[in-house]
Amino acid sequence: MAQRRMFSKQITETDLFMDMPLSSQALYLHLLMNADDDGFIGNAKTIVRMVGGSNDDFKLLIAKQFIIVFDDGITVIKDWRIHNYIQKDRYHQTIYKDHLKELSFDKNGAYIEFQGMYPECIQDVSKMDTQVRLGKVKLGKESLGKDDDEENKSLKNENSNNPFQKMNIEELLSNNPEVADLSNELFSDLIVDNPDQAVIAVEAIIGQYWRLRALADDGNTTIVVKEQLHGKNNGIISIIKDAGQAQLEYMKPRLANFNMFGHYFEKGLIDRVNTAISSGGNSDATV
Repeated sequence: MAQRRMFSKQITETDLFMDMPLSSQALYLHLLMNADDDGFIGNAKTIVRMVGGSNDDFKLLIAKQFIIVFDDGITVIKDWRIHNYIQKDRYHQTIYKDHLKELSFDKNGAYIEFQGMYPECIQDVSKMDTQVRLGKVKLGKESLGKDDDEENKSLKNENSNNPFQKMNIEELLSNNPEVADLSNELFSDLIVDNPDQAVIAVEAIIGQYWRLRALADDGNTTIVVKEQLHGKNNGIISIIKDAGQAQLEYMKPRLANFNMFGHYFEKGLIDRVNTAISSGGNSDATV
């Protein structure tokens, strides 16, 4: 295996990457450093222990689609070829050839599995006409017409093979008790009616929790004040709760495709949390 590895700012300076806890970011860089010339890692769990990482950091990298983990534990860096180009005279093919055959590439050069390719879910929802009700006010499944029904079936079939949906909602909540009560409060109906979308939304809350926890430890003024008012962790939860509730209210008249719920909530939550911690706690600011 080569001794040098490259990191692309196309990946490591995205909001998706920077919004993760520093521990998850560091683990990703260590995994990338230890990957073979095709981006595969055969001892990922050992690396997690060696660098003092946690299983939650590893699971977050899976949830955020930075790594793909096969059933036998072999791990591959999803954006390996965006980070690294290895000259043919220095390249040594991975020993995990069977897994390599299970992968293809998207238009950007990132790995995707032949089965269960991730659907393109993000669209401009402001241009859509049909509405559904969201949040505790009610997360209902409304009829979207024949075309949307066919699309929903297609997305459901794809998600059933999706490698990033291995952790179900019960496991996700049990592994992250810090946000379990808040998640149940915000998404009680969604968890029952559409657990795939609930997983995406809960993962967004988890990512923001650990991000704010790291910022609090670094002395972020807004978060420290919230923690002094509400108590440790409760201050962070209050920021995320306010942002989450505001985003749900914002989504109610604007979201047409129910299968976009998780991704639309995630982006809005990040924007509103950013606004809250940079404006003294006003998460209702326009985003």
